[in-house]
Amino acid sequence: MIIKSCELSSFRNVESEIIKFSPTVNVIYGENAQGKTNILEAIYIFARGKSFRAFKDKEIIQFGKNIAYSKIEYEKKRQKSTLGVEISKSATKRFYKNGVKSERTADIIGEFRAVLFCPSHLGIVSDSASVRRNFLDVAISQLKPIYIKMMSRYNSVLANRNAILKMSDEEREQYRSMIDIYSSELASLNADIADVRSEYVKKLDYWVKIIFEQMTNGKEVPKITYDTCADKDDFESRERLKNKYQTLLSENYEREVRYGATLFGIHKDDLKIEINGKDARFYASQGQQRSLALAMKMAEGEISRESSGEYPVFLFDDVLSELDINRRRYVLSNINNRQVIITSCEPLVFENAEADYIFIKDGRVSEHQIDTAEDTAASEDKDEITEE
Repeated sequence: MIIKSCELSSFRNVESEIIKFSPTVNVIYGENAQGKTNILEAIYIFARGKSFRAFKDKEIIQFGKNIAYSKIEYEKKRQKSTLGVEISKSATKRFYKNGVKSERTADIIGEFRAVLFCPSHLGIVSDSASVRRNFLDVAISQLKPIYIKMMSRYNSVLANRNAILKMSDEEREQYRSMIDIYSSELASLNADIADVRSEYVKKLDYWVKIIFEQMTNGKEVPKITYDTCADKDDFESRERLKNKYQTLLSENYEREVRYGATLFGIHKDDLKIEINGKDARFYASQGQQRSLALAMKMAEGEISRESSGEYPVFLFDDVLSELDINRRRYVLSNINNRQVIITSCEPLVFENAEADYIFIKDGRVSEHQIDTAEDTAASEDKDEITEE
């Protein structure tokens, strides 16, 4: 999959721009707060269906304007398509595929696939379980769009069940039959979602092991497993898995009433990440945790490739500067066969890959072709003069 261009209008600080991308490495560079991340945001919104930065959609709209617009032209299995999104101050968001309006956001998920790696992802190992669940949900949704519907329904049923659990004893008794209905549906949804997650984590573990071995020359061995209230044997069949959740919900009802919340289900699950047999949250160094985060993001791309037959677009938002030279070298030596868009405060020099450079200032872009060999030589000459 390759993105050919991105058109923006009144999108944050970008007034009106059409940015063209090469099928290999693209570096968007400029000083801070000039609009580098805005471009990645305008692209990634088509992979996730919403911004990875804005709490509310209207935050994207440029100050003083009423509508923000983003449109990408991309190539998927050698067929060209377009996706567009229009965001208005009235909080409406409309997506278009090849100029035709999509009725629901979920309808465009999976059409364009991208892997985003930004500084906040570096803490995925040490952060809360909700961050790791979000990682799974975002990655899986691009491969299985129906997963979004499953999660949406699950959250709705969970909210209704929790609302009843929070009621007074007298009020709750009136809704006792509804608790049974919600519990049954939650058990079914739990089984479906947990099964999908479990299969994804098996693939994630496989690829993270391979990638981590390449980064560390086999000195450290990672392991990722799906941490859930269901036992391994429960995953032998969907019916068995459903019954396990049904039992947990029914046997712990009084306890849940005391807490006023559903205590068992996929909303409580986590990823167990180990390195050399120890919990990476507590025993891995910051460098090891960052290596694991990088491996997980690279693995996300490999799983996407396995599923669709082609790599997604990789978006690196000012993250290379956060990695040490060995991890940075690993990234740069493994991007030659896929499209990558990188943001950076300074233009990067690639040893084994040519790159197209896009300079941005005050939301305006201009393309620059940088001769990396000349830049390297110039840098070396400058170092020699400095040493003298």
